Amino acid sequence: MTIPDPQAFLARQSPFNRLSEAELASLAKGLKIGHFEPGEVLLKAGEVPACLYFIIDGAVYEIDGDPNLHCQEGAGSLTTAAKGAGSMWCVIALYGAEDVFDAGAVLEGGGKHSFVVSEPTRCWQMPRPVFMQAVQDHPPLAAFYSQKISQRLAALQETHDKQELAAFTIAKIEDVYIHPPVFVPAEASIHETALAMKAHKINSVLVRHGDEVGIVTATDLREAAIIQRRSVDEAVGPLATYDLIGMEPDDFLFNALLRMTHHNVNRLVIHDGKTIRGVLEQIDLLSYLSNHSHLIALQIDRARSREDLKWASRDLVNVIRDLHDKGIKIRYIMQLVSELNKKLLRKLFALLAPPELLENACLLVLGSEGREEQVLKTDQDNALILRDGFGCPDLERVAREFTESLIDFGYPRCPGNIMVSNPYWTKSVAAFKDELFQWIVHPTHDSFLQFAIFFDATAVAGDENLLRHVKDHMYRLLGDHRSFYGQFAKSTVAFETPLGFFTNFVVEKDRDELDIKKGGIFPLVHGARSLALEYRLPQTHTVDRIAALSQRNLFKPSFGAELIEVFTYLSTLRAEAGLRKIKQGIPQDNYLNPKDLNKLQREVLRDSFKIVNEFKKFITYHFKLGMIS
Repeated sequence: MTIPDPQAFLARQSPFNRLSEAELASLAKGLKIGHFEPGEVLLKAGEVPACLYFIIDGAVYEIDGDPNLHCQEGAGSLTTAAKGAGSMWCVIALYGAEDVFDAGAVLEGGGKHSFVVSEPTRCWQMPRPVFMQAVQDHPPLAAFYSQKISQRLAALQETHDKQELAAFTIAKIEDVYIHPPVFVPAEASIHETALAMKAHKINSVLVRHGDEVGIVTATDLREAAIIQRRSVDEAVGPLATYDLIGMEPDDFLFNALLRMTHHNVNRLVIHDGKTIRGVLEQIDLLSYLSNHSHLIALQIDRARSREDLKWASRDLVNVIRDLHDKGIKIRYIMQLVSELNKKLLRKLFALLAPPELLENACLLVLGSEGREEQVLKTDQDNALILRDGFGCPDLERVAREFTESLIDFGYPRCPGNIMVSNPYWTKSVAAFKDELFQWIVHPTHDSFLQFAIFFDATAVAGDENLLRHVKDHMYRLLGDHRSFYGQFAKSTVAFETPLGFFTNFVVEKDRDELDIKKGGIFPLVHGARSLALEYRLPQTHTVDRIAALSQRNLFKPSFGAELIEVFTYLSTLRAEAGLRKIKQGIPQDNYLNPKDLNKLQREVLRDSFKIVNEFKKFITYHFKLGMIS
């Protein structure tokens, strides 16, 4: 059996992988290899460890209790005892290849648990003096082993960043070229303004009109002079836009991209307080970010047919992959994808709907799309609220073509038929209010799901006030039916967390994968949603909801921070698994194979599921779910 290179082995272990090659080589010289048989006790609770163990292959139990009660009886008895002799000792965790134990005991001079070999095992052993000297020379080593999950996730992200993070992911607006401000008075002529642009080699100037500042672009001048045939001697003031969209120079560049996408603009005014620093042009931003999301936004804006929109939507997966590969955090990808999806839905609805329908309806996105948490193209979840008394002869055709177009664009049909083509989800304000009455006063298993999806609704097109009227009615109903909150929250604990007795992952019997949505993401989403409903929070994104709940002191800020980190991590793993399957030509779903993760990712996933279980306990206590039948 070959012996792995000790330095290469250490280089794969976090946090040792942060050390230089020379430092790793020095530590590797101190490693010794050990061979152990089933039943051997490597470390007893309370004793000072002689070394730190790195498992090469085999398995070791961490147990609570006296290991000598069973350790002499062989592997079979040991396994049986681990599973069934809880009164004698119980298994806390099972360690396998490339796992490390017990750094805490080495640092503190003794641990709470014992470690017993489960099967033939080989370990690299780092003598305690060597490890303690390494800790003294490199304090981050000690800090790593005492970190909470939020800190371990940050460490994991740091490791990932070193491998893949491009500079722009942490770039600020001030890191990019900002065009110095060029002002002209509102009384300046179109001709004079054009000369100012040419002299400064810019495509826009700022216009002073009294105390107001506006902006006029080269496109504005061309349209005025050529299309509208205005005299070039006319004042430029009336052509300017005075409702400026601005940002501060220390904001993140990626946020600037989001704002440009959201407002459909090509430039932002950058200011320090009331002082204007200059103008950030989209072309400068995009040359720095170097991705193709802006092309999709432009294609959507310029689309004149459904076929045009189909071409615009087809590259969305490539943009997601590109942004993720460059290290963009999943939260920002969610926001950008949400903005692009909303633009696409808004444009599609405008192409299909007659003007009177646009004026008397509100198009909604529901579920994950409403929460801005959709990354890849998943099931459609949309609805349409109509103004009371309004009728549209073409409504059935518009709704049908809207759904069929999205299917053609790659957005699958919703299995629950939650789409505008279903009359149940396309109806008047009064009809939705009646539905809410049934959901809240006479709830059923299906209606809880429908209510949850609707509660996350966000307006995409049309009159947003229609959605506001319906939600106001919802809260009035809930004021008289307080028992609904607990019944609604019960779904938080409906699914088992895929973490077994030995903190191993529990995968589906017919596939070596676990459902990361049911097991981890859904409890966080629905638990936060239930609390947001009870406290009438306006936020829809799960991260924003958790942050708002933390501010209300519903739980400790440190726990809120861990929930946010866990939600983000699980969402990232889900997106990465989906991208892998798309690349392999496999339909993407919510399943993840733990074997696709590296050792540190698996460790953090285990810790994440433990936090999910803590949150479930919190929800159970808060809503007194044990008293609800």
